Amino acid sequence: MLSLLTEPPQLICPTEHHLKNYEIDATPISNYKLDAKYCRKKLKNGGVCIYIQEALKFTNISLQKHCKEQDIENTAVQLKLNKKNVIIFCVYRAPSGDFDYFINKLDYILNSIHTYKTEFIICGDININYLGN
Repeated sequence: MLSLLTEPPQLICPTEHHLKNYEIDATPISNYKLDAKYCRKKLKNGGVCIYIQEALKFTNISLQKHCKEQDIENTAVQLKLNKKNVIIFCVYRAPSGDFDYFINKLDYILNSIHTYKTEFIICGDININYLGN
């Protein structure tokens, strides 16, 4: 079992950060690196990013081409933890986003970056009302 919940946390994955690229680049968190991010270009709000504790080695997975404002905003990194390859996938979908587009794109992205020896941790805010139809 992987434990990323340590004191201090090894990863911080904010969704809906509301920042533009220049703003998030100017928003450091002490002892963390920011390399995985998505910021909206047209609409306000939204966005996702992953801050990683400086001691961890990681590889950014480029997913910018798969982002569509409101429908699916995502970023990911790959880590080597406890001799396992782990992909941390951070995703946001606005409540007004197209759910069918989101689910189809999410399926495509996860299948395209999945390998046999990779584990996923998916975090984020997908704004789905599970109590509704």
